Amino acid sequence: MNLDVTFRSEIVKRIRAFFDARGYLEVHTPRMVELPGQEPYLEPFWTKLHDIHGHEFDRALITSPEYAMKKLLASGFGKIYDLGPCFRDGEPSDGSHVPEFLMLEWYRKDADLQSLMDETEEMVRHAGRGIREAELERSFRRLTVAEAMERHARIQLDAFLDDREKMAALIKERDGIVHEHDTWDDLFFKIFLSEVEPKLGWSEDKTKWQPTFLWNYPISQAAMAEKNPNDSRYALRTELYIGDLELGNGFQELTDAEEQRRRFIEEIELRKSLGKKIWGLDETLLEALPKISKASGMSFGVDRLVMLLEKK
Repeated sequence: MNLDVTFRSEIVKRIRAFFDARGYLEVHTPRMVELPGQEPYLEPFWTKLHDIHGHEFDRALITSPEYAMKKLLASGFGKIYDLGPCFRDGEPSDGSHVPEFLMLEWYRKDADLQSLMDETEEMVRHAGRGIREAELERSFRRLTVAEAMERHARIQLDAFLDDREKMAALIKERDGIVHEHDTWDDLFFKIFLSEVEPKLGWSEDKTKWQPTFLWNYPISQAAMAEKNPNDSRYALRTELYIGDLELGNGFQELTDAEEQRRRFIEEIELRKSLGKKIWGLDETLLEALPKISKASGMSFGVDRLVMLLEKK
């Protein structure tokens, strides 16, 4: 990921100006923590911290500032953003992943998922003004995951939700490979990553960008997103695709501490089954969640946006 330093600096300035003008407070959260995110498929970098007496402690570089920022929301801040480095180990070497990258993450109280998508679209247009403006002038499309699966993979997703055997049979019908240890989500992504994701950020003939928000994810992929109150099989989560890049991942935030505890425990069990390092729950975060009440937040890859805007 070789980016033009001057161009990158200009995009970062534009992002800061966008949020500053809207009354957001920029915060700088800790980059080294005791309890990093629990995501099963993200790996923190671990290091050792030593105190003056020679005692040794495990610490991790954050994969995202999410936990710290939610604690700030719970303490009374209403509109915050963090623009700083994040770190992920074991990432694929595909040109769009690096072990250290610049992450933009922002949260706003009393905001729902649709307004989060609105704001993300406005921010991207602001960053690209006068650079790739014509290619971003089209309204950003919004597709539910079910709509995208039907459009691009000819699958009525509702009929397959949480039915591993039915999903496995479908993949075999399409000459795909199913392993005994594959979960429902593993099988879902065998189709999604090959038949759906490559088409999301493009026009039908794949000659022009068609920025697209994918939203309403199966509840098994909710992470820290609230359940959809109109259909509890899905969660209020969104991702933004432009061209070949996935740029952002956002939630209408889950503030039910017991539900979040249950999900964390499920993630820990999945990490165990994958032979990965595990660690304890962040009880301070769980205690803070109900104090947030309602909020939405987005994590956004700044370096990917720079790649997109500077590409000729």
